[in-house]
Amino acid sequence: MDGLHQAVNLIESLYSPQPPSNVNEIQQQLQAVQRSDHGLELGYQLLSQDAASTNVQYFGALTLAVQFHTNNSTDRLLDLLKMNLFHLARRSQLFISKSPHYESRIIVIKKLMSNAAQIFFRMNNLDVLTSPSSSHEWNNPLDTFCALVSHSELSWENFDEIFGHVESQTIPYDRLIQLISSSQEFNTLALLFSEVIVEDLVKHQSVKVGTSRLHGVVHEHLYISSISIINYNLQQLVVASRNNSAERPPVADNVLQCVAAWVNYTMMVRTKSHGHMDLSETFELLIQLMCSYDSAHNFPYSENVVAILGDIFGNDPTMLNYELRSTVEGIFLGVQKSGTNNAAGHEWMLQYMNHLVVNEMHEELKELALCIVDFLQISNLDVCNKLFTTISNNDPHNLDQYIKVLLQMTNFTLVPVLEEFFSVRMVDFWLDLCDGYNNLVRETLKPDTPALATNLFSQVVQIYLPKIQLSVKQRICQEGEDETLVHEFDDFRNAVLDLIESMWAVLGNEKLTDILIVSIGQLTPTSEDELFQIEAMSFCLEKLLVDMNLNESPVVCGTLDANQAFIDNVLLLIQTGCQQKSAANGKEAQLLSCDLVKTGSSLMATIANYIKNDDKRLGTCMDVLFKSLELCANADATDSKIELFITRCITKMCEVSRKELSSYLPTVLAIQESMMQQRSNVSDYTKQKFTCCVGYFIQDCIREGPEKQAHYLAKVIGAIRDEILNSANNRDHVLCLLLCISELASALVVSPDVLEDAPSTQLAHSDEYWATDPYQLRSTTLDLMESVLTQYGNDAEFVERSCLIMGSHLATAEPGPHFLAYSMQELIGFLLKRNEACEPTVALPYLVYLLELVVHRYASALAATDFDYLFGEFFLGIHRGAIASDPDLTQLMITFVSSVLETRPALVVHGNHWTSFILPDFVRALGVKERFTIAAVTKFWTKVVNNKRFSRADEVTVRAQVCELGPQLIAHTVQAILHAQRSDLACYSDFLRALVARYPLQSRQWLVQALPELAAHQLQANQVFVEKLFVTRGSRAASNAVLEWWMACNGLPPLTGAST
Repeated sequence: MDGLHQAVNLIESLYSPQPPSNVNEIQQQLQAVQRSDHGLELGYQLLSQDAASTNVQYFGALTLAVQFHTNNSTDRLLDLLKMNLFHLARRSQLFISKSPHYESRIIVIKKLMSNAAQIFFRMNNLDVLTSPSSSHEWNNPLDTFCALVSHSELSWENFDEIFGHVESQTIPYDRLIQLISSSQEFNTLALLFSEVIVEDLVKHQSVKVGTSRLHGVVHEHLYISSISIINYNLQQLVVASRNNSAERPPVADNVLQCVAAWVNYTMMVRTKSHGHMDLSETFELLIQLMCSYDSAHNFPYSENVVAILGDIFGNDPTMLNYELRSTVEGIFLGVQKSGTNNAAGHEWMLQYMNHLVVNEMHEELKELALCIVDFLQISNLDVCNKLFTTISNNDPHNLDQYIKVLLQMTNFTLVPVLEEFFSVRMVDFWLDLCDGYNNLVRETLKPDTPALATNLFSQVVQIYLPKIQLSVKQRICQEGEDETLVHEFDDFRNAVLDLIESMWAVLGNEKLTDILIVSIGQLTPTSEDELFQIEAMSFCLEKLLVDMNLNESPVVCGTLDANQAFIDNVLLLIQTGCQQKSAANGKEAQLLSCDLVKTGSSLMATIANYIKNDDKRLGTCMDVLFKSLELCANADATDSKIELFITRCITKMCEVSRKELSSYLPTVLAIQESMMQQRSNVSDYTKQKFTCCVGYFIQDCIREGPEKQAHYLAKVIGAIRDEILNSANNRDHVLCLLLCISELASALVVSPDVLEDAPSTQLAHSDEYWATDPYQLRSTTLDLMESVLTQYGNDAEFVERSCLIMGSHLATAEPGPHFLAYSMQELIGFLLKRNEACEPTVALPYLVYLLELVVHRYASALAATDFDYLFGEFFLGIHRGAIASDPDLTQLMITFVSSVLETRPALVVHGNHWTSFILPDFVRALGVKERFTIAAVTKFWTKVVNNKRFSRADEVTVRAQVCELGPQLIAHTVQAILHAQRSDLACYSDFLRALVARYPLQSRQWLVQALPELAAHQLQANQVFVEKLFVTRGSRAASNAVLEWWMACNGLPPLTGAST
C-alpha cells in the first residue's frame, strides 16, 4: 500500500453501498496492513483525520483492536493504551463541545471505549502483572477517562505527561459529580463507558479463566465510581418525576442501560469476587422510578425497571435484600405476608396494569407477569409455611387478603397466551405451592389447614378450567397469529394437567375426579361453548384416570354410573370432531376437531375397563367409534390424525374388552380383510392395528379350543398371503402386510392371567394342536416370509419384521400355546438360510437378535459344540471380514457372547472358539475407539472375571485362562485408558474394579509390570495409581484413581488444584 490516501480510498470503497467486484481482495489487503508492524501507525493516522468519514475513523479504531489481539508485548500494550485513550478523550471532547458531525460518530467513540476495556482486562490479568517488564497498574479506566476528557490542554505532544499524572488518579466523589454535571454529553459518555466495560467484562469472563484478580480491581475501583454516577443520575430522575415532569430526560436510557449492564455483571460475579457489590441504593431508586407516573397515566420508567427486576428475580433474587423484597411484595400484591401494606405502591401496580390492558400492550403485560411470578417463586416455601403450618403466627385476615390477590392475579380477565400471561406463569407458582403442601410434615399443620387447602386449590381448578378451553385456541386462530402461540397454548394446557395431577393429592377423588365426572355428565351441550367446557374437563379427567385402576375404584365407578350422560357427552366430542374436520370448514375447524377427537378418544380408551362392564354401553361406544372411522378417508393431515386417534381407541377397547366384544369378530374380520387390499385408503397404522384387534378376539377364543382359533387365523393369514403374492412389487404395501402378521402374532400371545386361570388340560391340548398344526399356519407363514425375503432380503425393515414374527413366541417370559411356536430346528434353519444370503450390515443385527432369543429359550438343549457351530456360522464364516471392519458388528458379536455368558456360560467357556478366537480377539478389542464398542467389551470382561452364574468347573477353567492372559489384559486396558476420552473412563474403571476385587495379587503384579512400559514419564503417578487402586479394593472409589492417573498422564491439572 503506497500511503494514507490509498488506504482511505480502499476503506471508503469497502464500505460503499455498492462495493467493487474485488472486495475480498481489498479486505485481505487492508487486514494485512492492520496486522503488520505498521498497523499502529495506520490506526493513529486514520483517527487523526478530523475531516475523514465515520467509516474511515471507525476503521482506525478497529485497527487498534487488531493490533491489541495480534501483539502481546507489554511495552506495545502501553503504547496502544496511550494512543487509544488519546483519541478517545479527544473525540469525547469534540462530542461534548457539540462539534459538527461528532454526534453521528458515537460509534467510533464506543469502539475506542471497547478497546480501552480490553486493554484494562489484559493489564489486570495475573500473567501480565507478574511480567518482569510490567511496572504499570491501571485500576480505574472510568476515572482516567473523566480526568482526560476534563483536561483543557490535551494534545498528542503532551499526552505522556498528562497520562502519567492521571493514570492512577482517583477522582473524589464531589469532583466526579461536578464533572458529569458540567454537561449532558459528559454524563452520557461516562455512563456509556461504564456500560461498555462491564458488558465486555461479561463476555470476557465467558472465555477466560483466572480473572478473580480482575474482578477484585473492578470491585475496589471501577464499581465505586460507576455506582456513584449511576445513583446520582437515578436520584435526578426521581426528583424530576416527583416534580411531575411528564418529559423523560434523554439521559434516562443511558442510565437504565448502564444499570442493566451492572446488574448482569454483578449476578455473574457474585460467586467469583472477593468483595460484595451492594446495589441496594440503586435498587431502591429504581423501585421509586418504577412506581412513578403522572396524572395522564404516563409510565416513563416502569417498563425498563420491570425488565431489570424480572432479570434479577429470574436469575439471582437474593441481590435484593429482605427489606427491598418486602417493599416489592407490597407493591406487586398490595399486601405483605408480614402484615404491612403498601397502598401507594400497589396503586401504581393497578394503574400500570390497567394502562397495559387498555392500550393492548400484551408484550409489556407478559414481561410484568414474568417479573411478578418469578418474584413470587422466591418465597414459595415461605408462603406455604405461613398459609398452612403453625410455624408462622401471621394475621389471618392479612393472609386471606394475600390469597385473594394471588387468585385474582391467576384469574386475569384477558385471553391467556394471546393477551395475558399471568395465568400462564402462575401455573408454576401453584404447582410449587401444591407440591410444598404435599411435602409438609402433617404434625405442623394448622387445625383448619386441610379445609383451607381444599378450598384454595378447588378455586384454582375452577379458574383454570375456562382458561384451557379450546375457545382460547379458536380465538388465537381467529386473530391470525402464527403457530407459535398455538403451541404455547398447548404447552399451557399440558402444564395445567401437571398442576391438576398435583392437586389431586390434596383434593382427592371426592373434590376433584368426581366433580369433573358430575360436571361433564350434567351438561346438555347445545352450544359450542358447552362442548368446549366438556372437552376441557375431559382433558383434565383423562390425566387423573390414566394411572387409576377403575376395577379397584368403586366410588369413581359409582359416580360414572350415576351420570349416564357422561359417556354420551364424551362420545359427542368424537362425533363433533369427525363431522367438522373437513378442509372446507377451514384450518381453525380442523385444528379444533383434532383436539376434540384426541381428548374424547383418549378418555374413552382410559375408561375402557369401566365401559366393558355394560354390554349396551360398550356396544354404543363401539358403534360410534366404527362410524367415526368410516368418515376418515386419509384426505389430508387432519383426517390422518383423527384416524390415528380413533384407531388407538378402538385397539384399546378391543384389547380390554376382547371377551365382551367376541360377537364383533365376524364384523371386525370383514373390515380387516377389506383393509388389507391395496386399494384401501386407510393408513398402514390402522391396517396393522385392526389386524391386532382381530388377534385379540381370536386369542380370546382359546376358551373354546384351538380349533376355532385356527379357523379364523387361517382366514386372516390366507387373505394376507394372497394380497402379498398379488402385490409383490409394491414394497410399502408388502411391508405393511408383514407388519400386520407381526401385530397378529403379538396379539395371540397368551397373557399370564389366562395361563394362570386356564386348566392345564386345556393348555396341553392347545400345545398339542399347534404342534401338529392342521392348517399348516407355521409353514404357510414361513414360506410367505421366505418368498418375501427372496425379493427383499437386503432390506433391513423386512428382515427385522421377519425375525420379530419368527421370535414372537420366544419373546415372552412364560410362553403359552401359540400358532407360531416354531421349534428350535425350524428357527435355526431359517436363521442359517438367511445368514448365507444376507448383507451383514443390513440383516445381521436382526438375525443375531433372533439367534439370541433361540439360545436363551433352548439353552438347556444346546451343547458347547452347538454354540461353536452357531458362533462360527454367524461370526467367523463368510461375515468375518465385515465384522472385523465394522465397529457396530463387532459390538454386536461381543454383546451376543456376553448375553450367553449371562444365560448359560458353559456353552461358551467350554467351546473351542472361546480360547481360539473369543478371548484373544476380545483382548485386542479393548483398544477400540467407538464408545458403544468400549462399553460392550468392558462389560464382557467384567462378566468374565466376575460371573455369579459360573459353575465350579466354569470358574476353574476361566480363572486359569484369566491368569494366563492377565499381562496382556492389563496392558491393553491401560493402553486404552491412556488414549481414551474422559467420558469413556467409567467403562474401563468398572472392569478394573472387578479385576482388582477378584484377582488382587495377580492384578497388582500385572499393573506394576505394564505401567512403566506404557507411561514411563509418569513414575510417581503410576505408583500413586497402583496404591490408590488397591486401597479401594474394588469399590466405586477406584474410578477416581483411574481418572486422576489419566489426567496426570495427559498433562491436565488435578481436580482439586484447578485454578479459578
